[in-house]
Amino acid sequence: MVKVDDFRFGSIVIDNKKYSRDVLVFPDGKVERREGGLWMFGSHTIKQKEVERLLKGEPEVVIIGTGTSNKARLSAEAENWAEERKLKLTVLPSYEAIARLNELADQGRKVAAMIHITC
Repeated sequence: MVKVDDFRFGSIVIDNKKYSRDVLVFPDGKVERREGGLWMFGSHTIKQKEVERLLKGEPEVVIIGTGTSNKARLSAEAENWAEERKLKLTVLPSYEAIARLNELADQGRKVAAMIHITC
């Protein structure tokens, strides 16, 4: 499992690699840039298909980091989809989400996360 080495508004460092876009972190340690569409860093709306992608690798815990100022939100569609499947999502401001991700990684837990790196 990967760990976040550093996080600041607009960038995140995971396993010594710097990303300047939102990231998806998978239980096998793979890190992908989040698709941003028209937004440079990623939309403030987290869609169902993004949550579905996080389930790849069957994580025990799914963490959503909502940005440094907690501005990103799950879409209603994503919330309803997760509720219907009884999928518990841990949704926190990104600094707290990263602390939780690192804590669970230290425990050897299978974690997936989407981290929004701006507001």
